[in-house]
Amino acid sequence: MLPILARLQSLQAAARFVPGGGRVISEATDRNPVAQLLRVVNETMLARSLRFVSSAGPSLTLDVAGRRILRVTDAEGLIGAESCLGTEVLEDEHKDDLIKLFQGVAVLRHELHVVSGPVGRGGEEVSVGLPVALLADLLLVDLNVTEPDDDPVEVPEVVVPPTPQEIAAGETGLSGFAAAMGPALIAWLIDGGAENGRTDGPDEMVSHLQGFLADERDSLERQFDLLSAAPGDAICMILGAMLVEGHSIVGARIGPAMLLGVIEGDATTSTLGAWKTALR
Repeated sequence: MLPILARLQSLQAAARFVPGGGRVISEATDRNPVAQLLRVVNETMLARSLRFVSSAGPSLTLDVAGRRILRVTDAEGLIGAESCLGTEVLEDEHKDDLIKLFQGVAVLRHELHVVSGPVGRGGEEVSVGLPVALLADLLLVDLNVTEPDDDPVEVPEVVVPPTPQEIAAGETGLSGFAAAMGPALIAWLIDGGAENGRTDGPDEMVSHLQGFLADERDSLERQFDLLSAAPGDAICMILGAMLVEGHSIVGARIGPAMLLGVIEGDATTSTLGAWKTALR
């Protein structure tokens, strides 16, 4: 009975529509927009194409049926979509890549919209594809919850990007950012610029950060450019959270220098304050 009751409660909620025929499924203050995306897919029984669009820009289009995700038919502004786009039917080997696409389109502090249409490449098989329940289990999402998952997140005030003069003089800004974060930033490193090679924190954590940055620096630069006002602008963003450990990954860029670090717990407010300090 629980899934049925949850569905009935969701039908009572007033829908907010956006131009183009879409509706808002996650507000900017929702703590877990990925959960809202999964719940929409889980409620779609007949074969449909669902296009999820973030107010931040990225979009992801899925063919779904019978509480299963059959295939990815389009992805805009998302890194690493090729493996999912290149397959006719999603299988277990694609689940990690698909989850990354979910996290890329259902981002915190941005509205998430959905537009429903006819199924993309045809085919209404419901015995293939990836079950929504499997993906929800991997992400610790309860599909039957209709209320917000937690207290709403506070939408941070906009940080004004620094002038070129500030960037030129801000080679030490990332060290200032790390210092302002205090003990919440338990491990970090800086790559590029005058402070290239500076690190702090447990060697094992720093080593993991170095390995990731060695492989993904170009991808991270592209992600920064997608979300900054202009390519190369200074930017700071939370890249992801490790739910079990309660840690977050933070990335920041000022000029040619990039910082990658591990934050203990939810340090959204302190991150914003530290970033303001770095840009002074």
